[in-house]
Amino acid sequence: MNAKSVNDNNYVCPVCKQPLTPTTNGLCCQRDEIEYPIKNGIVDFVTEDLAKSTSPVLRSVDKIDELAKIYEGPSWYGIMDKVHAEFGLPSLEEVAKMLTEMVDAKDGLGLDVACGTGWYARPLAQKMRLVYGIDVSMGMLEQATEYARERGIDNIRFAHSRVERLPFPDSLFDGVTNCGSLHLFQDTVEALKEIARVMKSGARLGVQTFVKGDLSFFTKFLERLPSSPFGEEETLEALHLFDVEELGSYLSHTGFRYFEYDIYGSAILFHAEKE
Repeated sequence: MNAKSVNDNNYVCPVCKQPLTPTTNGLCCQRDEIEYPIKNGIVDFVTEDLAKSTSPVLRSVDKIDELAKIYEGPSWYGIMDKVHAEFGLPSLEEVAKMLTEMVDAKDGLGLDVACGTGWYARPLAQKMRLVYGIDVSMGMLEQATEYARERGIDNIRFAHSRVERLPFPDSLFDGVTNCGSLHLFQDTVEALKEIARVMKSGARLGVQTFVKGDLSFFTKFLERLPSSPFGEEETLEALHLFDVEELGSYLSHTGFRYFEYDIYGSAILFHAEKE
């Protein structure tokens, strides 16, 4: 996939939000004189050194890259599903179905924020005309691209991007999902503001994250992993577990309304509508 085909007239510069010009090797912002390279069909909008970030998650992005090839396999998602069952949480496949139904934007334009290997983007693509997936891990995006290609899914576009600087214009998307990462973002309000910015009025946001309470779900999962690049202390340090009222306040202050949710043990699945 080359620069002309990957653009789809929807990407903009994440800094100034101006349109981009295709070049031989990427997409160029002429205003800021920045070229965003394209490799294997993935546009790279991350220009800073994430290893120097104050966020423990971003500092560990190279470790996240290493997980990509095992992420959807028995040694990661398989163990997670078993722990989900023990704690009364829906399976990962059920969560994907629930989020797709929450967004409810048939034939629209969709976005999966922190898409990982595309587990949640792929069901969206079955319902929507075109879906974009963004993530800070290039390793995850490369695997997501491979999985989509293997399954013959050609209506997903993947980009290397931070949630705080989405490479899309205002009011673009008919539906947005985010699963398993809102609690890891460095600034929840900043992330939700940026997500709201790229959504159309009336578009739905579907999210799965975690609420405060017993941390045994996380410790049990970490204990069962045969190997992990993350230590238990490092993982728990990165988590922001929410109060339901806190989530509602964040949403109302970032341009969302009609906050509705279901809680399953330590997990919460919610949807809200862009004002």
